Amino acid sequence: MVSTSNDGIMTEYLVKYGVIIAGERNRPTELLELLYITDRYRAGQDLKKAKAGYDISVWRGVDAGEIETRLTDLDDFMKSLARDRATLWGASN
Repeated sequence: MVSTSNDGIMTEYLVKYGVIIAGERNRPTELLELLYITDRYRAGQDLKKAKAGYDISVWRGVDAGEIETRLTDLDDFMKSLARDRATLWGASN
């Protein structure tokens, strides 16, 4: 099932993030897409449009140090989002 709401789409990306982090393969392209979508989510933009319009070329010219900093922030945000979703779903005590 494909979610159409921003929260539903972000939940799918949260799961994808967990798979990426838990996996043994390096998935930089997927992490960059996830970073892009998360940035759009945090800005309150429509994620269906963001997903449809995403192109890896948005990262051309972005300094590697900036991407690294943003990925660290992404990790913090995803941990917080996971805690919030667990609370919302009654999975945490």
